[in-house]
Amino acid sequence: MDPNHVEWSRRHFATMKDGGVWGVPRSGLIFQRRDGELVLIDRMPHTEEMPVTPEQLAEQQRSDIAVITAHFGAAGITVR
Repeated sequence: MDPNHVEWSRRHFATMKDGGVWGVPRSGLIFQRRDGELVLIDRMPHTEEMPVTPEQLAEQQRSDIAVITAHFGAAGITVR
């Protein structure tokens, strides 16, 4: 795990106010800061215009959730 990514996660979370949202462009995940945690609140659905298949989008989303959970977790932030 890259310590720079962990530090980025800590700093990014610190800039978010409670109720603030963060969207991940690559995978269309939407997170919200709630009571000191980062909560996944929505996922972009697949559309035919996308350059990826539904399965590829689902895998990108699963992968991004795992990486985000690991890095934010290492920074002391719970991801739900």
